[in-house]
Amino acid sequence: MGAKRALVSILITAMIGIFLSGCGAGPEKQMEPQETPRAVPPTESVTPEEVPPSESPLQQPEEEGPVSVRGKEEIRAALETAIEGLRKRVELNVAEAELSDRPDLDVTNIYYEIQRDKPRLKYAYDIAVTWEADTLLCELSYMPYQTGEFPDGFSGISVSSLDELIHAADTHLGEDPVSIKVTNRALEPDMMNRALQQCGGGYILCMLNQDGTQILYSPPEGMSINQCLDDLEEVDRLADQIISDLLTETMTQRERAEKLFSYVTETVRYDPRYSTDFEHMPYTSRTALGALRDGVAICGGYSNAVKLLFEKAGIRCYNVTGISLNQNHMWNIALLDELWLWFDATAGRGSSMQYGLRYFALESLDTQRYTWSEESVDELCTGAYSSPME
Repeated sequence: MGAKRALVSILITAMIGIFLSGCGAGPEKQMEPQETPRAVPPTESVTPEEVPPSESPLQQPEEEGPVSVRGKEEIRAALETAIEGLRKRVELNVAEAELSDRPDLDVTNIYYEIQRDKPRLKYAYDIAVTWEADTLLCELSYMPYQTGEFPDGFSGISVSSLDELIHAADTHLGEDPVSIKVTNRALEPDMMNRALQQCGGGYILCMLNQDGTQILYSPPEGMSINQCLDDLEEVDRLADQIISDLLTETMTQRERAEKLFSYVTETVRYDPRYSTDFEHMPYTSRTALGALRDGVAICGGYSNAVKLLFEKAGIRCYNVTGISLNQNHMWNIALLDELWLWFDATAGRGSSMQYGLRYFALESLDTQRYTWSEESVDELCTGAYSSPME
């Protein structure tokens, strides 16, 4: 069962990766910014709850006797209570419950429904159900960062925030998984996997392993990790050269952002093959390499290029995925002069500093044209629950 769930997670993540590479506005479509922008409201940070070290696990509740349940709603309530309390074993007396001839499968399906409806509880990453007479024994597996019970001798990079998680993933890109020790119980599994979508430069998919103790890396179909790393190294050199050529030490943060955004909008053209010959569009068009080396990209390439250049210029920046003009799209949000602002180089392509940058440093977006997960963006902007990495 665990292997099947892991495979499903990998497939879902791969689908997300494909979505991130999609693009909204085609070459001929342009959007106009809102006339009256509004500031992005700050999100209150939450004080981290530290997980005790592995040698001092959280106190586990004493095991209780069988819980008598009369139907699926009571089974669900019993499982949710057990997961909230980090109980490893739950016995259910189903003598009076109206279930199928495979009550163990009924309970397993209820567990999956809980995972779907309450994703914060995905730290209970697996369940094994055995059935004997009228009793079902449910054994739950938990991510160690919730219980404090890491494997004996376990060591990994300490992670207490999304910032630290992203940093750990990006600095250890390669074929081998990197071990992490999450020390903040407030971080949720889906929250961490969403943050990992910021890593890999559009090439390498990053995700947590099943029990949340490793970051796994996988390349796009048809590529190897080494090919991805070579491309990422090349685009990193290109970005360094652009920074060296365009920026000076006396520039303000906004001047650096203007110069770099203008470079992307002026030098990168939209790849028409996205809509006319998608099968023959090179993968690089979805990445910063296509934008900075070839001068051809779709929204993923524009967005990844802006993110890379801004970060190298000391500007905190993230990719944002959503819908624009009824199509998948990617753009950026960046912290400029202590305010989170929106940037869409794809929609602003062709604009320049000389004649005015479009879709640059907007305080708000037209919600009739853009839709996105505000929760995901807020998680990144607050660092879920720490200051930015130095």
